[in-house]
Amino acid sequence: MRVLLVRMDGIGDALAMLPLALALREQGHELGAVLSARNRDLFAATLFARTHILIPDAARRHGSTRESFERARAEIAGAYDAALILSEEPDAYRLPALAAVRVRVGFWHALEKPFKSLWQRWRSTRVVYRPAAWVDQPHEVEQLYALGVAAGLVSGAPPHDLARTRAALRVDHVTRGDVAAVQATRKLIPSGRDVAWMGRALRALPGVRLLVHQSERDLGEALARVCGHPLDPFGATPAWLRAIATARALIAPDSGAAHVAGSVGTPVVDIFPREHGERLIRQWHPWNAPYQPVFQPDESEPADVYGERLAAALRTVCCI
Repeated sequence: MRVLLVRMDGIGDALAMLPLALALREQGHELGAVLSARNRDLFAATLFARTHILIPDAARRHGSTRESFERARAEIAGAYDAALILSEEPDAYRLPALAAVRVRVGFWHALEKPFKSLWQRWRSTRVVYRPAAWVDQPHEVEQLYALGVAAGLVSGAPPHDLARTRAALRVDHVTRGDVAAVQATRKLIPSGRDVAWMGRALRALPGVRLLVHQSERDLGEALARVCGHPLDPFGATPAWLRAIATARALIAPDSGAAHVAGSVGTPVVDIFPREHGERLIRQWHPWNAPYQPVFQPDESEPADVYGERLAAALRTVCCI
């Protein structure tokens, strides 16, 4: 069958659909994907036969530009037998319905969000229940995989196939190095703390390098001045993927970087917020890699103590 995967969200969200995509390919289905500008460069060109890009509309909190939506709608019409709606964005439901894809399988929240659920049900030919509240949920990979099972396109459990996942992300021919990396991003700095505080915490980490996107280079340089670790700036997504794949381990907030590491097998010190932390760990822990969760510091924790917690987690995850 010709199957459309709709996941026009962030990087971590897109990576959560990768085990499903690999299982669909293994079953002989031809894949297309609706992606966003944020996640379009993650995947090898051979994974999807076609990709359709939705551009966020800056004037709205949710929604795509009319031009990108209509272009994708024209591309999709008549091109697919089934669509798996892996995103909860409204346009993810509207697009395959308006393009008249015959089988459309998506999520709904039953009575927890009755109006949204009715709208989701209206746009889908089949729905799978997904809790809407802050309650324990299965891993995100398992929830997305359930849509493929409901559609009768795959069976069993989602695969833990590191070799095929690395190939799908174009990092199958790299060698892991001896130096750990820290994803230097604004999300790394705990709420209520500044760059200097986080820099002092990073001093406790032995021999690491700071990965920073060119758009946040000022932040990376400020952290490097305080902690003394070398800076490794990157621009294009493929360079970032290779930097994470070749690191001995990665220290990162729960974000796209942690999920890249979790996809390519790089051990992860995964930093979660304290609020809903245990639930988030169960739903969003790295799928294909050893990991050690760490909670963000409380209001009274000194920088050096937090740094020692990160260092201890790094030693643990490198020995798992």
